[in-house]
Amino acid sequence: MKFGNYILVSTIFFSFGVLFTLLFINIKSRFFRKNNKIPNILGKWKCKWFDDELKNKNIKIEDTIEILNWVKNGEFIAIGTQPEFHLTYPITGEIDPSRVVTMEYRANKYPFEPNRGIVSLLLSRDGKEMKGKWYGRRSNGQLGGGNVICERIV
Repeated sequence: MKFGNYILVSTIFFSFGVLFTLLFINIKSRFFRKNNKIPNILGKWKCKWFDDELKNKNIKIEDTIEILNWVKNGEFIAIGTQPEFHLTYPITGEIDPSRVVTMEYRANKYPFEPNRGIVSLLLSRDGKEMKGKWYGRRSNGQLGGGNVICERIV
């Protein structure tokens, strides 16, 4: 066998190994979610963010979070879109068997856009709403938090 053929065969075996590993992780993760009765939260959510520091109890910000893909087990990736200020931001998160959803968000242009924080939510039994709290860095640079309500967009 020529040297070039060894490289070709090695590349083919490596590629099959990578594909097999990814497929195995995907199947194992599906089994984990099914076995633990973790609901499918993929899709779009309209979220209302309130700030405990504001005297009025009006909504501070409304945005859309789209949970894009499962990564592993209950972990997922998402993207947030805030049209009022023309922001998009990446989100990583996880849902556990008790329906608690935790997310971490960070502005795309961080640290030039100061928004960065964490969210902890409880998914309703019917899977249509998540309620909880956020805590993070506000646009004025100070730390704070408040309530969050997210509703599934059908």
